[in-house]
Amino acid sequence: MKGTIQSNKPRILLVVTDLGPGGSQAMNIYLARELSNRGWIVDIAVLFDRWRVLGENLCNNLNITILGRARFPHKIMLPLRLLPMARKVDVVLGGAEQASTTYAWLAAFCAGKPFVAWTHSCLHLHLGSVSRIDRFIIRTLYRETRYVVFTSAGARDSLLICLGEKPPHAAWHVVENFLPKTSITPEAKAIDPLLLSRPVILGVGRLAKEKAFDRLIRAHAKLLKMGLDQHLVILGEGPKRTELLRKAQRLGVAATTFLPGHVPNVPDWLEHATIFALCSKYEGLPLVILEAMAAGTPIVAMDCPSGPREMLQDGYAGLLVPEGDETAFTEALAALLTSPELRARYSERGKQRAAYYCPERIVPQWESLFKEIAGS
Repeated sequence: MKGTIQSNKPRILLVVTDLGPGGSQAMNIYLARELSNRGWIVDIAVLFDRWRVLGENLCNNLNITILGRARFPHKIMLPLRLLPMARKVDVVLGGAEQASTTYAWLAAFCAGKPFVAWTHSCLHLHLGSVSRIDRFIIRTLYRETRYVVFTSAGARDSLLICLGEKPPHAAWHVVENFLPKTSITPEAKAIDPLLLSRPVILGVGRLAKEKAFDRLIRAHAKLLKMGLDQHLVILGEGPKRTELLRKAQRLGVAATTFLPGHVPNVPDWLEHATIFALCSKYEGLPLVILEAMAAGTPIVAMDCPSGPREMLQDGYAGLLVPEGDETAFTEALAALLTSPELRARYSERGKQRAAYYCPERIVPQWESLFKEIAGS
């Protein structure tokens, strides 16, 4: 239920790319819900009508406007469609890197409203996967943007690498991700009992190059050769699906490797998993690690920039191995598979750590920031 609207609170326009399955999209909606429950008016502009994986339950009672399709003529008109929405509010927030930040910045600039960029990833590594024009736009936009919010100190340092120096006018803030107290998920997708007939190593994320799920498939194959019986399940979709399936086939583990695609009830899968494994080349502050800790699922993560090290407290709340070290990664997975005591220890530590990422601590940081920006 929405909180009582209070006129002394600035009105926010949150611009998101789509309602897809990514952690940044979920965090956008989580923040909007928390602010709405605290009496804020949050208008949400969804640029592209695609995916809608987040579902009606999560988005219920939020003021959401879906602007159109991800096609060229529509993209040209987006700033004009956003402009009247920006004129009605006090602060415009770009919900993630690239499209949502670019269009939100244009709308805020034309409306004469303060703009905040919300950055969820390591931009200096992300830029390697985008076009030269996009790299130019991203660097130019962040040099001109005063207020930037990062999900982690590593994401902040990454932008510093991109720009070479912090712009003199910039006001940068680190505000971590959080998990809502009550998980609101769409209708559950049933978990095949056959998948749970063996211990399950679970990976979650977009099937893309930066998630490096080929590392996880190789580790799965090595564990089977070591005599450690288990299933590998990777939740998500993306351009690397066919390549990953072929990798499993070549390694002879196709029968024990499962790619169910997008699922709306990731926390349910985490609760049934034996281990959650993260092998990304880079992150920001991965929401799925918070979900795994809250579910009590022991974690093995590569120490990629950024997020895993600070979230797992240098390896206290989960096993942390050097980024790219597949031998250490496999050994850590084997250690958890063979030791119920070790799994129980990291399960309990993860739950304790998850409590730190609570809305009661983090949402007031957003509230203070919005009031400061609107007042300036």
